[in-house]
Amino acid sequence: MDWITPLDNIEGLTQGSIVSNVNFGYEEDLAGIVLSNGCDLEHNHASYLIVAALYPASSIISSSREYLGLINEKGYEGSSQKQKTRVKEKLSDYIHHRAINRYYFIDCTECELGMYMMIDFQQIISIPIDEKSNLKPIANLCTPLKEQMIMQFVSYTSRIPTDRVTPDVETQIVDTLIKEICENEE
Repeated sequence: MDWITPLDNIEGLTQGSIVSNVNFGYEEDLAGIVLSNGCDLEHNHASYLIVAALYPASSIISSSREYLGLINEKGYEGSSQKQKTRVKEKLSDYIHHRAINRYYFIDCTECELGMYMMIDFQQIISIPIDEKSNLKPIANLCTPLKEQMIMQFVSYTSRIPTDRVTPDVETQIVDTLIKEICENEE
């Protein structure tokens, strides 16, 4: 399955386009991915490009609480077989976009062998559309992964606030459900 296709035309930028030379305000420019709506870009209705940062997957994962909580103080190689198995399961969660909504994994080996990247939905900037020529196009995320990435972004950023039940009500609900489950098992 292809994840990305090469891109060499800045005018071809659309939702899911991967670009370099993005100034996120750090010492070095990073790669990024365009999140802006493709039809707005196509019909010149966008005044800004919304771009999320891309980081090497290994650096995101190795510094994550999830990873650090699975290994011992000696690192991966010094960890037990059980810990290594749990790390591999966590890596699989990242690859398949399970339960870790802040990031979206991309296999970029079509551009460079062994290059795996993560989109960080907390690192987003708006670039004026007339400055898009400063960006260097690299590739486009393929369909349906582009749509899956946008759905994960929307899920991560557009949570609707709801009231939570009190701890007492939660306990009552849990107890009732357990009772019903036990009755059904008989």
